[in-house]
Amino acid sequence: MPTADQRLDQLEPVISEMLARLDETAAKVERVSAQVRQLTLTVTSAISAQSDNITFLLEKTAKLEQGQVKLAQGQLDLRQEMNERFQEMNGRFQQVDQRFSQVDQRFDQLFDFLKEKLK
Repeated sequence: MPTADQRLDQLEPVISEMLARLDETAAKVERVSAQVRQLTLTVTSAISAQSDNITFLLEKTAKLEQGQVKLAQGQLDLRQEMNERFQEMNGRFQQVDQRFSQVDQRFDQLFDFLKEKLK
């Protein structure tokens, strides 16, 4: 059976190799951590930019919707005003028709009167 010193001599290269691998793994973890930090920063920047874009688009959409509401209200107001004016014009045309009817009646009366006189 090997002595304690021999066993220790056998374990020493294994422990050294394990420590070297541990150092390599620690360096790899540090590189990966740095890459993750960089990726996190990139993703955060991209999300922030997209958030700004979405906010901008939402504001413009809201303004556009407000404009559409104003336009629709303007159309309704214009239609109402046009209907009122057409009704007013219709009333005036009826007045003109009544006057023409009155004039026709007077002409008829005048013709009847002239017929009676000429008989």
